[in-house]
Parts: sequence; C-alpha cells; structure tokens
Amino acid sequence: MKQALHGVRVVEFSAGMAGPWIGRFMAYCGAEVIKVESRDYPDVTRLYVPPRNPELGIQPQLSPWFTDWNAGKRFVALDLAKKDAIDVAKRLVARSDVVVENYSAGVVDKLGLGYAALREVRPDLVMLGSSGYGATGPSRSYVTWGPNIEALAGLATLSGFPERECTITQYAYPDPLSAMHGLVAVMCALDHRLRTGESQYIDLSQFEVTVSAVGHVLLEYLSNGHEPRRRGNRALHAAPHGCYRCRGEDRWCAIVVASEAEWERFCDTTGHPEWAGDPRFADLASRLANVAVLDSLVEGWTSVRRDYEVMETLQAAGIAAGVVQNVEDQARRDPQLAARGFFEEIAHVKKGTVVATGIPLGLTGTPGRTGRAGAMLGEDTDYVFGEVLGMPADEIRRHVAAGIIQIQDQRAEQGEGSNGSSR
Repeated sequence: MKQALHGVRVVEFSAGMAGPWIGRFMAYCGAEVIKVESRDYPDVTRLYVPPRNPELGIQPQLSPWFTDWNAGKRFVALDLAKKDAIDVAKRLVARSDVVVENYSAGVVDKLGLGYAALREVRPDLVMLGSSGYGATGPSRSYVTWGPNIEALAGLATLSGFPERECTITQYAYPDPLSAMHGLVAVMCALDHRLRTGESQYIDLSQFEVTVSAVGHVLLEYLSNGHEPRRRGNRALHAAPHGCYRCRGEDRWCAIVVASEAEWERFCDTTGHPEWAGDPRFADLASRLANVAVLDSLVEGWTSVRRDYEVMETLQAAGIAAGVVQNVEDQARRDPQLAARGFFEEIAHVKKGTVVATGIPLGLTGTPGRTGRAGAMLGEDTDYVFGEVLGMPADEIRRHVAAGIIQIQDQRAEQGEGSNGSSR
C-alpha cells in the first residue's frame, strides 16, 4: 500500500527538533526526506556522548534524539561555504517539492539558498523557514533557544507553584509546538499548490507559536487587567485538582473532580460520604476556599493505596484520574500504549534494531512506518547524487575530492582511531 505522502520529496537544511521533526513525520507518511548536513555543521543531536560510556566520546550515529527526530530520512553532506556545493543543493531542490530550514533568520539568503533563489529552479516550491522570531521585525536576528522563547512567550511565568519563582520546563516546548505548526502549514501549502499550481513561502515564528499556545491564559490580563497567577497543580474550575501522593517512593496520581455529580461519586467511591455533607465542601466555591484541607484529606486516602489502584478505582466511577507515570511505566506497564502498539521497533544501522516512541498520526487507511535509523553523515551520497540527480560516478568523485560533497570517515563514525569525534 502506498503511504499518504508517497511521491513527495523534501529537502531539509535543519538541525535540532523544530525543523527536523517536520521531516520525520513526513518521512513516516512516505515522503522522501533528504537531510543536508556538513562536517563542520552536523545536526547538533549527533554530538552525543553515551552517558554510560563517556570514554567513547561523541557517537554521532547512536544519539536517541537523532533517531527520534530523523529516522527514515536520507542523508547527504555538502560544504555550503563552496559555490559549487550551493549549485548541487539547487539541483537537488529542483527535483523536490518542499524545503524545510530552521537556520537563524537570513542565513539561507546569505548562502544563496533563500526562497527567491530557489524559486528560480523550482517555480512551484513550498518552502518553510522556522526561526526564533520570524524573518521580519526588530528581534529577527536575536539568538534563540527553547528556554529564552519560553520566557518571552510567558510560559515560564505561568509554570511552577505560587510560592516559588517562575520555572522553565526543561523540555523546550517551543520546538515541538513549532514543528507541529510547521507540519500543518506545509501540508496547507501543498494542498494550495495542488489546486492552484502556486508556490508559497512559510515564515514561521517559534516565539509567536508559543505565545499562541498559552494565549487563553494570557487573555486573563486583557479581560480584567490582572496578570495570571501561577497555580501549580490547582485550578479555579475544579477541586480536588492536583497530584496526590500514593503508596511507594515518589508515586503520585493526578485527580480532577470537575462537577458536583463527580464530587458526590468521588466521596462515595473513596468511602467518605461524610465529605459530601461537610459545609466546607458544599459546593465548588467552598471547596476552593478550603482547598488545603481538602487536599490533605484526599491525600490521606491516596497515600495508603498504589497509584494504579487509585486511578482504576476512580476511573471506574467516571472520575478523571491518571498515574504520574515515568518512562519505565510507559514502556513496560502502560496497557493502553502496549495495546495500540505505540512503541515502534526501528531498524538501526549500528545497533540492529532500536525501540522508539511512535508517530501518533492515526492514519488507518495509509498507516505510516519508520525507515532506517542511525545513518552516518553522508550515508546516502550515491543514491541522492547518483540516482536522484543523475550525476555520473566520476562527477561525484570529483566533487568528493574537491570537498564539495562530503563523506564521513567511517572510522570517525565508529569511534575508531579518532576518539569517536565527528569531524
């Protein structure tokens, strides 16, 4: 069965997650995604040192992040500081449908690979540029990383407990948010091209994406003039609402009681019908006013029970509850993820197979699949330049000798004789 994006070719000039994750999803759906790197500027996720064996140094093919964000793609390496390499890149774009780049604003234009230049070789090109602040505006050239965008977007202000300082997430949420918005934008532009034949440039601002994600909370200021407060695990619309300690070390269960009917069922299910008759908890306003006492009573019930028991007992009564799972819980104990086959076994160049988180698109008519992982820098030189571009073998050899097309030293990739470092 042909996959949903069979026949679509994507060229990536990208690193990290915000750009590469777009290509990862498209490759999963059958697109041919060709990632362009260089020895001097490999994807940052290739700079991986195994935490259990740091003496091995950098292991570019073994990074779990590189697998998660780049599996299923083709890989070539070009020294884009050389004009002939730019010409080769343009030849590749001319045979492609989409270009995705997440360099700093203006970089691709300086290289000669901006939208105007690439439209000359592919008039109906769809191109996405994903940068911290977008291609225009006074901050367009600012240096960006997930945490500083979180801070500017207000996410850090809203995160954390009321009595503590604001908190960054340690995950860089702007990256996946931007990737998913970028994926939707690319698919919209491809649909528009299918109907009109027109090219389109997508100017994506990771800052704007993150602001939009928390916009409903920030509207509190616009509606009443008050800055939204950090609430930790509590809420204004439900009580009990939070993470409650369960039996065992660092085990918790999140519980949300959102209506009066749920509150009555919660009291009956926990074996404390007297709570429903307590005037301190007579309605939502009363429960919120006495939330500290309420949380203490709830945790008295949860703390002597296993987290999964708490979840299953409350879910049976139609009350939202979920174990605060760690990665081991998800991989080894979660029956829902197991039943739906969420974790995917992927062929890996060096390790044989690896297990990775799945791509949750849910396409039942054209289900996706992940291709090979763990490719080295320039792994697909012969295929991309020989088969896709039709370069004769002697031309490829000349470009390799001139350093235009780069091929990774196999020993360096395997950590032999070079301390495992990427050149």
